[in-house]
Amino acid sequence: MKDLAFGIVYNEYYDGSSNALSGLGVGGKTFSQDYSWDTNRARACVCDAGYQGLDCSQRMCPYGNDVMDVIPGFDENSLLGMPGYGNEVAQVQTVTLYDADLNNANFDGKTFAMQFTSKLNETFVTGPIMWDTNDSVLASYIEGSLKKLPNKIIDDVDVTVDSNVDANGVIIDVTFTGSSVQGKQHKLEIILDKCEEGCTPRITGLTNIRTFSDTTLSTVEISTVGSHNSFECGRRGKCDRQSGLCQCYTGFTGDTCGVLTALL
Repeated sequence: MKDLAFGIVYNEYYDGSSNALSGLGVGGKTFSQDYSWDTNRARACVCDAGYQGLDCSQRMCPYGNDVMDVIPGFDENSLLGMPGYGNEVAQVQTVTLYDADLNNANFDGKTFAMQFTSKLNETFVTGPIMWDTNDSVLASYIEGSLKKLPNKIIDDVDVTVDSNVDANGVIIDVTFTGSSVQGKQHKLEIILDKCEEGCTPRITGLTNIRTFSDTTLSTVEISTVGSHNSFECGRRGKCDRQSGLCQCYTGFTGDTCGVLTALL
């Protein structure tokens, strides 16, 4: 269908070929063949964020972990895998950025941004993130910017930076530890083009970044698949398509029905 893209977010385009995604990194969207012979075969609505359905008339409800699910590694005859027992595995996204110059000289002092797409297809862009050659400082900048996104869309996240892997490469691990970002999430997008006066977020961009290379490819990958699931209303409630709010089943409460109520 013409208007239904393979990828939800930037850098995940697909044109029908088996190798369409190979060789593509941050910013990559170039194809060597034309597979557009059937692009006009069908049409469909592309709904605004928070809406779904054939005519985009239905509201979407928030997604969350099913609080009663058994987490892998638990004995089903003992604990039910409730959050807090220490066996949960959060999703980790690894951002690899390569500078064409040694020691990331072209990145030092520059600013960039990150974009996050929620499960409701809402997009949020961070403010300018200042590049710093100190790994811990850069990690704190990125972590703080992600946590400051509106509506607490990312309520908690851990970030680590390692610039010792390669002379001109930096590896950024983003671990989604918050309750609002449990389970599978869309890949982060790196905003690296210059955005000058009248543009937002106003960033200098990361100059000379390597986006196409056999050995030093800048990418965003899901390096650890989270053990949490991600269901509408946590699979413990019914979505009200008019309001976009979860109507939790008896015994459950919360935005995504992920909190057990007390027995009376």
